[in-house]
Amino acid sequence: MPDRLPVAAPALALAMAMAIALSLGSCSLAGYGGESGDGGDEMPTAVFSDYAHTVVVRGKRNFELKATRAELYMTSKKTVLSGVIFSEYDPDTGELLSLGTSDSAVYFTDSKDAEFSGSVRLESKKQDAILEGEYLRWSDKDKRLEGRLDRTVTISRADGSRMSGAGFEADARRRAFSFRESAEGRLASKAEDSK
Repeated sequence: MPDRLPVAAPALALAMAMAIALSLGSCSLAGYGGESGDGGDEMPTAVFSDYAHTVVVRGKRNFELKATRAELYMTSKKTVLSGVIFSEYDPDTGELLSLGTSDSAVYFTDSKDAEFSGSVRLESKKQDAILEGEYLRWSDKDKRLEGRLDRTVTISRADGSRMSGAGFEADARRRAFSFRESAEGRLASKAEDSK
């Protein structure tokens, strides 16, 4: 795999889209009842079904975030999403840049951190790369995307390159990624690329 980070951009885009969508969409519905999701004993302040939000830049769509369910927890400053789908577009050309899905996600409004779990898939169209795993955490302060030591993350490209390992770490500032535990894979050679 090249040392360029092919899929931090979709994770960053999703975290940004969630930050924008949820901060703009936060409404105070104090006392709203509903089923408690991932908020512990705290009841959600607001619950939305078939949640959708689009961010427009210079008159054209830039981000789309959809979730089958969104629960806002004002006291614990987080939003719990189920059935998450997002897309990032180039606002100048309308070209799809990245897309992702996650069974569930938790967005922490105070830190802008996010956790993605279940079946997580991030795809960068520009870098022609796909990242798949069961758990990823985005640290906004450090601009880092991390997996867990007990979960495998796989990065693949259309040229046949594929890397899998546990303890995935990606640094968006350095545009590099690594695995803290065993990793295996196959890198396509330049000779294979030219066939």
